[in-house]
Amino acid sequence: MRSLLVLSAVLVIALLRVPPARPCSVFSAHDSQSVLAGNNEDYYGTDPTIIWFVPAEAGKYGYVAWGYQHNHFSQGGMNDQGLFWDGLATAQHEITNDNGTKPFTLTTFEEVMQSSATVDEAIANLREYRLTQVMSSAQLMFADKNGDSAIFEGDTIIYPTADYQIATNFLQSQPELGGYPCWRYAVLQSMMEQGLEVTVEYFTAMADAAHQGVEVGPDIYTRYTTIGDLVEGKIYLYFDLDYDRYVLFDLDDELALGEHEYLMSDLFPPEPDGGTDGGEDGGTDAGTDAGEDAGADEPATTDDGGGTEEGGGCGCQVSRGPAGSQAGMLILGVLSLVPRRTRRRKEKREDTAVDTSEDTG
Repeated sequence: MRSLLVLSAVLVIALLRVPPARPCSVFSAHDSQSVLAGNNEDYYGTDPTIIWFVPAEAGKYGYVAWGYQHNHFSQGGMNDQGLFWDGLATAQHEITNDNGTKPFTLTTFEEVMQSSATVDEAIANLREYRLTQVMSSAQLMFADKNGDSAIFEGDTIIYPTADYQIATNFLQSQPELGGYPCWRYAVLQSMMEQGLEVTVEYFTAMADAAHQGVEVGPDIYTRYTTIGDLVEGKIYLYFDLDYDRYVLFDLDDELALGEHEYLMSDLFPPEPDGGTDGGEDGGTDAGTDAGEDAGADEPATTDDGGGTEEGGGCGCQVSRGPAGSQAGMLILGVLSLVPRRTRRRKEKREDTAVDTSEDTG
């Protein structure tokens, strides 16, 4: 079924015949039982990508965030309350409704995740910051476990008119500014309207259909894909255009390990047949201390069903096969990673001038 969905999406792309679009896609949907949100992070393949976890503390929610190694500026994330967000670059646009007083820093989005449980709370908390610097060339999409979502453009908030919502790189309130029409938006909308299933497998098919690039390299391609199950608190991570292999994180399990991060390329070692190249520098992150083990050094244990394998000191599972299904998966081998305790200097990040022109997807 998934191959048919991708084929249909490819036909839509061919019919549109539009110039190459700017990168990144974010989408969410819900039914009576499930709420899922996903994103494709499309960018140049030159900066290693990371995923990091910060536990709850007094008055603050725990969360996971993802982005690039060089500055730890969160490109998106999800918290332990079931709130998901991701950002997208847009054409330059004027922001007039900017009455916030807090300075916008590299940690602002993480602070919003720590203080917000719903879409409305996130937007209200975000408005406390001075946003013109970042929002004049970006938009954000939020979704929560209640099934609510919204696209925050700065001055304008776009709410869904159906059980799903999609954002790519044009402003839906001002499409004439650029990036529209967008083939990725059209593909995702077609798949949402014609056969939407709120399952991880279907969301994987949508992400695959909307991915950019044909090979791992220095040019723009889909660096990673995340799919969040907002009700169950799980995150599915795909890497380097490979939609057959994913890492499954249980957010509660990861947060229990303390503050830590992973280099994404370390989570996806090359397969014996050379099927996955990794495409990123797997070296030690200068902002972490690989010598500090944030998790247990227990030997890895294998699920009796043969579908997944759990890594020692890692709350994640590496699996092959259709996401959301335990049938037909192959064990990839022991994931011998330990989470790295971060030495990110928050005070330095808060003082750093924010330039997101080359970061936001």
